[in-house]
Amino acid sequence: MFALINLRAPLAFVAVFFAVGIGLGWWLKPPPLILGSGLLLGAVGLGWAKGRATTQRLQVVRLPLAAAATGNLLILALVMALGAFRAGVNARVPPSSISWILTESPQPVTCEGILVSEVDWVRPAHGPAHLRGWMELAQVRQADGWVPACGRLLIRLPMEVGIRSRGVPPGFGDRVRLNGEVRRPRAVKDPGIGGFSEAEWFWLRGASGRLTVSGPDAVTRLDSPQTLWVRYRRWVADLRRELRESGRSWLGPIEAGYLESLLLAEPHRLPLEIHDAFRKTGTVHVLVVSGLQVGLIGTMIFIGSSIVRIPRATRYLLVGAGMTLYCTLTGSDPPILRATIMGLLFSLGKITGRESSSVNGLGLAALLILGVDPRALADVSFQLSFAAMGGLLGLSPWIEEKLAPFVEGRGWSQGIWRQIVKGLAASAGAWVAVSPVAAWHFHSVSPIALAANLWVIPWTSALIAIGLILYGLILLHSGLALPAAASFSWMAHGLTWAVTAAASLPGASWEWV
Repeated sequence: MFALINLRAPLAFVAVFFAVGIGLGWWLKPPPLILGSGLLLGAVGLGWAKGRATTQRLQVVRLPLAAAATGNLLILALVMALGAFRAGVNARVPPSSISWILTESPQPVTCEGILVSEVDWVRPAHGPAHLRGWMELAQVRQADGWVPACGRLLIRLPMEVGIRSRGVPPGFGDRVRLNGEVRRPRAVKDPGIGGFSEAEWFWLRGASGRLTVSGPDAVTRLDSPQTLWVRYRRWVADLRRELRESGRSWLGPIEAGYLESLLLAEPHRLPLEIHDAFRKTGTVHVLVVSGLQVGLIGTMIFIGSSIVRIPRATRYLLVGAGMTLYCTLTGSDPPILRATIMGLLFSLGKITGRESSSVNGLGLAALLILGVDPRALADVSFQLSFAAMGGLLGLSPWIEEKLAPFVEGRGWSQGIWRQIVKGLAASAGAWVAVSPVAAWHFHSVSPIALAANLWVIPWTSALIAIGLILYGLILLHSGLALPAAASFSWMAHGLTWAVTAAASLPGASWEWV
């Protein structure tokens, strides 16, 4: 199929048109007849174009340009129709969905389901601390007995639930029966939280509503199978909890917030004023776990396995296993999924001896993520991650080529200037690609971002590397962690001061309502 598309990065083009199809599916909501016609037209056109290509190859004659262009357009039309079809399937509400009976006013409910996330401790800006997790419904009790039900609910449990379970609350894979009050998400935006819309947040996660459990006696654990996947996810959750608690025992609140934000994908642990300073300087993307962390973890695993002389193919297998574990540890959000998929493709290419295209890898990552969850397209983190990577791969090399003549003939300092130009090109490419997305969602543009990224990214990279070393030393022997903890604390304080100072400069951020 892709041999017909005479493009350097066919998967990237296919991913773009698949995403466009998803957007059209949400916007136009085409009926099944139109979608079926589009799929049939694309399939017929694909068959015709492939037949022409095969015939021409047998005759050792190149496929005419017009036929190739027509075939490409038909293929892309098929991909768009598939994207719209996938969006329509994802938006379909089953008859057994609990969303049909939910209202914005809480109503009592008794239900059973399976937890599909770890139940974690949360301290919101308003209200008491509580436990929170996600549950897939199985059945709901009504007047005439239990009836099948489906849908995902955000569950809120009182802190006493952990005490009843010897300090360990219900976890991933547990089948539970819960009593409480359930409601659907509210559609009104909250101006006090940056225009946050609860309905949009729930929709992005494919959830139907929120269930608030009345008390510790309202939680009953039922028999549930202990599959290998459930055991693995619980081990990862225990590891995450141990890392979080160990970091907090060695660092202060702000430093621990940096550690959990940069390595455990928990940016809400940082104070709002620090997060806002990163946003104003256009460097908030460094607080999102993505390719930077995955690359550092892969590099450290590769260097460590090289020191002990592990065979080359096994090194890349270890790198892939480490990246996969880290993806699960950090929650598998779109940015970390994108980086992990591209990292796995790179490792596979090294094992097989075939170099993989980074742009094609980016397209394949988008196709896999959107194929599984089309709603990821509307996620800000998905858009920022893919826009930044697209700018680095597409714009930065062009900018670097245009700036290269300015560093020629500078003698002994030419190598230094080349590195400066490389960093400037990377910063400029990512900034140009990300700025429209940031302006749309955050109503702001940061002119200072181009310069700020030149020093924030290296500084953050060093902070991440020290944080990884700190976690490793804590797991090996806590007594060895003091130097790494002191270094991390010092660098975190310096980064806070520098970013806050940059954000306070006149014209650092242009904002509008």
